Amino acid sequence: MAAVLSTREATGMLVAIGFDNAPRSFATAFTGFQQGWNLGPALDPDGRFGTHTSAALAISFARQRKGLSTMSPNFSYVEFRCNDGGRFPECRRIWMLRDHIRRLEAYRVKIGAPVRIVSGCRCKRHNAEVGGAKSSQHMFGTASDIQGLASLDQKKRFALFAGLGFQQSTGRVVHVDSRDKGASNLTGGKPTAPTTWRYST
Repeated sequence: MAAVLSTREATGMLVAIGFDNAPRSFATAFTGFQQGWNLGPALDPDGRFGTHTSAALAISFARQRKGLSTMSPNFSYVEFRCNDGGRFPECRRIWMLRDHIRRLEAYRVKIGAPVRIVSGCRCKRHNAEVGGAKSSQHMFGTASDIQGLASLDQKKRFALFAGLGFQQSTGRVVHVDSRDKGASNLTGGKPTAPTTWRYST
């Protein structure tokens, strides 16, 4: 049977891959880790730190030490950390959903280029600070602001995301979300009929 990491070992590994809240809120950090992990079979985000989560964390930590991605083949946890800078103690820091990360991986394959994450998770207070929608998908771990590489028409054809926000000036999509997989889908968006909107800037 695989060994279960000690809390001290696991805390150090979680911090190394981006969970800077692990020392003060270990359960929150490792639940966030479980929720987004895409380097093997899905982990049950049950808040229990056993053999499967220990083995997965050891893999992510080993990859981080080699300069490789830690969450999925091409994305790392730290890329999605809330940009509040750790100012709000209730912020969970990283809580992306596995399904959304899988869609980002599929999108990367379709465009044949790396995808830069501008913003991922947002805690409630940081979302309010930046003027995010009250039901912003960023608060549910189902959204990413990304570098604009594809047009709205292209993204619709890909049929990967349930929400698409694009820049009016360029027509490039800079927000993608998986609201159909999260806790709030007020618009009923789905990959085959995504909710769309434009940003004026």
